[in-house]
Amino acid sequence: MPQLQAFNLCYQHGNGDVVFKDLSFSLTAKVTALVGRNGCGKSILASILAKQKEPSSGTVICNSAFGFYRQMNDVNQADNQTIAEAIGLEPVFKALDAINQGQVTEQNLMLVEGNWDLEERFNAELVRLGVNNKTPNSLSKHLSGGQLSQLKLWALFTCIKPDILILDEPSNHLDAKGKSWLINQIHNFKGQLLLISHDQELLEQAHEIWELTSLGLTYFGTCFSEYQTQKQQQVTALENKLNHVVKQQNKLKAAEQLQKQKTQKRAGQGAALRRSGSQPKVLIDSKKDKASANLSSQSKNTAKREGALTRNKQELCSQLEQTKAQQFYFAQSVEIKPHKVLSLEDVLLAHGTQKPLNLQVFSDDKIHLTGANGTGKSTLLKTLNQDIPAKAGQLHCNQALYYLDQHFTLINDELTLLENIMLYCKNLDESTARTLLASIGFRKDAVFKHAAFLSGGEKMKLAMCIVSNIESTAFLLLDEPDNHLDLESKQLLAQSLKGFKGGFILVSHDKYFVESIGCSRQIVL
Repeated sequence: MPQLQAFNLCYQHGNGDVVFKDLSFSLTAKVTALVGRNGCGKSILASILAKQKEPSSGTVICNSAFGFYRQMNDVNQADNQTIAEAIGLEPVFKALDAINQGQVTEQNLMLVEGNWDLEERFNAELVRLGVNNKTPNSLSKHLSGGQLSQLKLWALFTCIKPDILILDEPSNHLDAKGKSWLINQIHNFKGQLLLISHDQELLEQAHEIWELTSLGLTYFGTCFSEYQTQKQQQVTALENKLNHVVKQQNKLKAAEQLQKQKTQKRAGQGAALRRSGSQPKVLIDSKKDKASANLSSQSKNTAKREGALTRNKQELCSQLEQTKAQQFYFAQSVEIKPHKVLSLEDVLLAHGTQKPLNLQVFSDDKIHLTGANGTGKSTLLKTLNQDIPAKAGQLHCNQALYYLDQHFTLINDELTLLENIMLYCKNLDESTARTLLASIGFRKDAVFKHAAFLSGGEKMKLAMCIVSNIESTAFLLLDEPDNHLDLESKQLLAQSLKGFKGGFILVSHDKYFVESIGCSRQIVL
């Protein structure tokens, strides 16, 4: 019997918007990947399964120990939170301290069971991550996002060791080395794992794929590459069905038009006979009534067929909208002669690498900024944006810079999507703004949704839409913009950045994403 089952799960927001409904499933594979577009409810579903959120209706049955890695939207957590608190091991560390002070209670012994060497292993993990002079009671805000992510995952895999583990976007903020470590942990995990991710390297580890859309939950009992093939086949099949329905509609319209022409011709012939008096009026009227009855019957049948075809077309369009790729538009500036945007002379960062930086950046540069977690990539971008002062050196900037961070601080949760984009992009009229929002999946009344109700990926898409349309000459500072984007949006964003006429500095740990952009330069910290 499966250890995790769900029956008829439904969830809707307080404003009445339905996220998903009537989801029933059982977790059977060792590694199952849950994929779907931003905003479809993956993280909400994960929270419900982990008993951290109540469904609007439905039931979850789990007969095993459960572990949950929550997606990190705010890397630093609370300012006063310790590392032990952040990684969920504070009770164990406190129990160890209490036992060392002679408080050998049954509760403390239960908490410490299997983790008597926790302090030694914790210190070894800090060394592996390159973290110096930190203890369990140190503040978590002094760790990089990647370091804190790995410590949280390490605690789940090696200390808590649940039977079932849900990982919601675990590779966000991890460098290449950290991602390799995570993949190794997944391979060695003895229990079942539900993986929510948009990272292709991680998804390749899954034995089964679940896809969540507004149409429900679809099961693909295959690996990720086979899932992609099946998805493309779905799109092709739906397009073929839609083309067939359109052809039937056109054929029906042509037949209807031909019938009208024949009817008009017969009516003209009947009128001529009536005027000539060659046939009795009673016979002519009888023929006219019979023709009118036939025409009425044909019209009803035609209307019935038209209605059925229209409903079929609408249903196919809805399915295709959920299956086929969205669009992602960038404002494109008129090509101008490249010029120097940034100049760094012996700049020393406040955090990360302590090697002075000497660098020149031009308006058409597409730079991939890389390096291990903690080397100062985000710090460099914030220094360029004058959010964090440099310790030393000279920094010169000759162009407007727009910084998109990992926490969507650009977005005002109190405003609607349309209000957010109109607030920043003064050069856009409402019609253009709505077209841009439609291009990232927000159509019709969805533009009036408040930003507070958006998922992390939806906020990132809105923020990308804003920074790329603020002004045509903007130079973008992109701090892991792909972190919260679904697979489809990642591909579309990569295509857009590849064709973007302006310049940018990009931080990303997703090799597939970076390779598809085709950056012109790489800077390693």
